[in-house]
Amino acid sequence: MQCMQGNDALQTTRYASLNGLRAISIIIVIVSHLALNYAGFPEFLKAVPLITDGKFAVNVFFVISGFLITSLLMKEEGTQEAISLKNFYIRRTIRIFPAYYFLLSVYFLLSCFGFMHLSGQSWLTSLTYTKYFNWNQDWYTGHAWSLSIEEHFYLLWPLFFTLGQKTRKHFIFAVLLIVPMFRAFSYYQQVSWINPLTIFYRFDAIATGCLFALYQDKIIAVLATNWKKYFYAAIGLLLMLPLLAYLNDSYEWNIDLFITSIGSTYGTIANMLIAVILLCSVFGLQGTWFKFLNSRIMERIGVWSYSIYLWQQLFTANKGHFINRFPFNLLFIFIAALCSYYFIEKPFLRLKTRFSSPRKKAQAPLPATGLTLLPSGA
Repeated sequence: MQCMQGNDALQTTRYASLNGLRAISIIIVIVSHLALNYAGFPEFLKAVPLITDGKFAVNVFFVISGFLITSLLMKEEGTQEAISLKNFYIRRTIRIFPAYYFLLSVYFLLSCFGFMHLSGQSWLTSLTYTKYFNWNQDWYTGHAWSLSIEEHFYLLWPLFFTLGQKTRKHFIFAVLLIVPMFRAFSYYQQVSWINPLTIFYRFDAIATGCLFALYQDKIIAVLATNWKKYFYAAIGLLLMLPLLAYLNDSYEWNIDLFITSIGSTYGTIANMLIAVILLCSVFGLQGTWFKFLNSRIMERIGVWSYSIYLWQQLFTANKGHFINRFPFNLLFIFIAALCSYYFIEKPFLRLKTRFSSPRKKAQAPLPATGLTLLPSGA
């Protein structure tokens, strides 16, 4: 979310459109939480596919993150001939931890003054990035399930990445195969540790982004034959996925297993379609959609999206406090996110440049799109 400065090997600007996609995702997350907790939320909007689908929105973040992190690893490998695991983990820590633990520090103060209560188990999973084990214990820290999944993925992925091209691809394909099997298992045998907000349901979303980064050139070669056709086809199919559930419930199609394993709005099919839309948005389309994603307002919301995601949970809680009343809560989300970004995130983002290796050889050019790479996590 920030351009790297200096002459390190990862000196680039950004992939266009990614912040715009992040902006759409965080807006959907907020709308979904308002629809869940705000009694006055318009009923007709609840019926609009995907607009109130927070699970889908988080998967968009996951796919973007997998694509971006893998692209960075490939770029570092190409310029340095090796990956620095130490620097990767330090950069990742600097990117994610400060703003998150600042949020938890504020929660601790609010708890001390009696404004909220978090159980000991909730504090434990929040502090250790294992929140997907008990995400439903409280609202305030529940959203950390997604951060836990991301951090666990990025503990493993660089290790497999350094073992060579064959091993890294085998790892990704294994994740893409095994996770839908977990979802299918949950259809037949419901257990508490396998549900839609756990690593066993959602690990493959990040892996999908990694897959599209690993095979970027080949996939782009196919999409480039007709960017618009593939883009609108992906959008159309994505909008049809919620219809499957409706038809299944209304007409007894008996495709529950298909929907659970690969056909939901946060399943395998949706992830692949999101990745296609991502590539079309970044490398292909240059019209109205591209201009919208890269407009100043969408760009800024995307830059602030991590801070917005962290703080929106506090202000969308159904607690009846003034800070939770719509539309004032939107203002509080905005103020808290800006403070978090400019006083916590941004200073630490500058620190990341100290952990980028010096350049060893000339960088390979990106495809002829005029676009460059954004070196940060989702």
